[in-house]
Amino acid sequence: MRYVAWVQGLDIDEPVYLDASILVGSLIRKHPLYGKCANLIGKLLADKVEIMLSMVTVDESIWIMAKLAYFEIYNQPWDAHWNPGIYARRREKIFQSHESWINSVRKAVEDWTNAGAKIDVVPKTRELFKDVLDLIPVYMKDVKLTPADAIHLALAQKHARSFLTADSDFDEVRQNPPAGDLVVVKLTA
Repeated sequence: MRYVAWVQGLDIDEPVYLDASILVGSLIRKHPLYGKCANLIGKLLADKVEIMLSMVTVDESIWIMAKLAYFEIYNQPWDAHWNPGIYARRREKIFQSHESWINSVRKAVEDWTNAGAKIDVVPKTRELFKDVLDLIPVYMKDVKLTPADAIHLALAQKHARSFLTADSDFDEVRQNPPAGDLVVVKLTA
């Protein structure tokens, strides 16, 4: 497995697996990586690159959208405390003022598909699901990832040639790369 920093013009092998950080970064204009993420997504779509998504990516993206909506409504910094209890207490207000942010994840994927993008949901087979399950504890232990990040990396390893992320949690891959041909492509500010 290799780890590379994304730069304009970098050739990215397909299929690509998208991390939630790229999806969210391409949808929220106030996001510090909006320009880079939107540019990258635009290039993938223009080049008709095969894109892999998982329900973990969708779940994390929607959760981040709710979190960012809360921060905007209550004028909180992007690194402020956030948890399910805060969401439960503020859910109604979040949806009243920022439901479009929550729906933007679904809408983006729908728009990409309608524009002819090839979007696949992974895992694709029961056997690949089993292979992913086998890799998760390995990546948690050896690469020091959280369960969700280990799932992303395992799904990318089994289904894609490139894994696109802006999440610094994957920096450990650079220091301690697991075996495999996957290329982890990291966007930075």
